[in-house]
Amino acid sequence: MIGMTPEEHAARAAELVAEAERLYQICLVDYETNVNEDDHSEEPYVPAADLAMLTATAQLAQAHAALAQLKP
Repeated sequence: MIGMTPEEHAARAAELVAEAERLYQICLVDYETNVNEDDHSEEPYVPAADLAMLTATAQLAQAHAALAQLKP
């Protein structure tokens, strides 16, 4: 991330937002179709790894978007 121009940060933020959207769709499908077998409930769930990737990707996108706003 260091050494990138504001334009490069903006482009990377856009890429990461698209990836976060893709991961969100995966999580949404999981939530709508999976039943939590660990606690034998009927409540849907999203695997922790999917949520972790979505969270990390969204946070990285936010960081790049903020860095894109900095003046060179």
